Amino acid sequence: MNRARRCALAVRLLAALATVTSLTLPAAAQVNTESMRVGAEAPGWASTIDLSSSLQRGNTERDILGAGARVQYAWMHPNGVSDRAQESTDGEDAPKRPTNVIFLMSNYSFTRLNESRFVNNALSHLRFIREHSGRFSYEVFGQHQFNEFTRLEQRLLFGGGGRFQVLESPRAEVFLGTGYMLERETLDLPAELADARRSEHHRSTNYLTVRYNSRDERLRLVETLYLQTRFDRVEDYRVLSETSFEIQLLRGLALAINLNVAHDSEPPIGVKETDVVLSNSLRYSF
Repeated sequence: MNRARRCALAVRLLAALATVTSLTLPAAAQVNTESMRVGAEAPGWASTIDLSSSLQRGNTERDILGAGARVQYAWMHPNGVSDRAQESTDGEDAPKRPTNVIFLMSNYSFTRLNESRFVNNALSHLRFIREHSGRFSYEVFGQHQFNEFTRLEQRLLFGGGGRFQVLESPRAEVFLGTGYMLERETLDLPAELADARRSEHHRSTNYLTVRYNSRDERLRLVETLYLQTRFDRVEDYRVLSETSFEIQLLRGLALAINLNVAHDSEPPIGVKETDVVLSNSLRYSF
């Protein structure tokens, strides 16, 4: 057996082991928009589909099914040349890639606990990106979410900001983003706290993203750190760390292993401040 075949077999064995492991862990349907952000190298459509599952039997019976999808469309600047190409002194040699990208991603998770309790959570996110230059982009986004695990009946948010490319190399990229968002929430609270069910806040949203691809492009790592604080109350903040490790199994098919750590400094009553979720899913791109 040659070296290439041994490496391919090792990757498939690792993927199989990770898939078996995922059946013993609760899967989360929440998807980091940074990990799902696909670079648009050519105009047109691009899509991905994610499926995940978890099964637990014994003292606790739990079944979790999750699904997610993402659709993206990219197009060129009206004059047919990207802003990056316009900045170059030699337009013929400059990369002509789309400067406008819009994508919609949505996911849903259904959980059954001990044959008596059913819990749902879902998220939809729409984002438009306009590349102003090779290092800077404008972004506008909107999001709808509900999560029965955290007493969140509904969250609506709208906002926008800027995205800066700090580092670019053949195998790694680093981005910084900052912006503003308006957040409206409806919580599931006891009757005596009815006045606190609905809230509206103005927040800053900031993130750092690091991407790494292996030399053969079969392994991909995305790490994103979010910080969102209220403008009028800085002690009310949220921190989210999301790590996505993707292994290419076949053409268009990959195994994604995700670790999410979320902290809310002021969560609803009865909800813990920190959540940790480890999940696996199969991702098909076309």
